[in-house]
Amino acid sequence: MGIFGTKSAQTTPTTSASTPISLTKGGTISLTKTASATIEASNGWKAKKKDYDLKALVLYKDGRQIYVGAANDDEVLSTPEGAVSHGGDIRAGSSDLETITIKWHPDIASVALSSYSALENGTGSFREYGVYVNIKNGDQVIGINAEDANADGYSYTLCFGEVTFKPDQTFDVTNLEMYSRRGSEHRIGYKHGRVVMDAGPEGKNK
Repeated sequence: MGIFGTKSAQTTPTTSASTPISLTKGGTISLTKTASATIEASNGWKAKKKDYDLKALVLYKDGRQIYVGAANDDEVLSTPEGAVSHGGDIRAGSSDLETITIKWHPDIASVALSSYSALENGTGSFREYGVYVNIKNGDQVIGINAEDANADGYSYTLCFGEVTFKPDQTFDVTNLEMYSRRGSEHRIGYKHGRVVMDAGPEGKNK
């Protein structure tokens, strides 16, 4: 299930997985460094027989952008150096969740996490169906939910947030919760170092 709570400022979490941390829109959390120095993002939802695709847009310090995902021909399951990798497409009806693993790398500036709602999910799908992303860092779990009111039920992409790589080999996680414009099949993009909705190539329908 998703994790709900009050809006957080920049903090360093000290709780365990048994008491996960909620990160609401605008909040940022600094993750402590674990032995593996790896975090895992999982995309889930409450409604049955729905299908969402978890995606990552990787921004390199030299300006390159790579789409990590499992649904489009221009997406890759892993970046060339292996820092960001996708666990593969999970179809509707499965109890498994799509996951993306992120490892710190000196060439990467940030990673934006988004979820694409297949058209057959219907309208108003993100909020009505309880879509969320959990980010696991050792025994810490950060939850980002589709909580904010979205006036347009025809938004098919939700950018949950951004993972920023810090010089000390740790990460900041920020809840952005931004939705695509009405009917848009275009993915997110980076412009001038900031996440922008509908700025990427058009995704294929599922």
